[in-house]
Amino acid sequence: MKFVMIFLVLSLVVLMADPGDCFFKSAWRGVKAVFKGARAGWKANKQQRTQEKFARYQQQLQNPEEQEDQPQHWR
Repeated sequence: MKFVMIFLVLSLVVLMADPGDCFFKSAWRGVKAVFKGARAGWKANKQQRTQEKFARYQQQLQNPEEQEDQPQHWR
């Protein structure tokens, strides 16, 4: 019976607390910021790889005779 009463009192204290001052809210903002940063970094890396591939392709189109003496796996 004591545990039930302690549980009810603590749950009332938690429910009556101001929801804007919650630790979980600030932690959630931090988690969202980390994921947004990781997503932005991933997109930037993907864009950079795409640009590098495009530059290599353009170089191959401009200088096709220089590319023929290199092995296939170097291209």
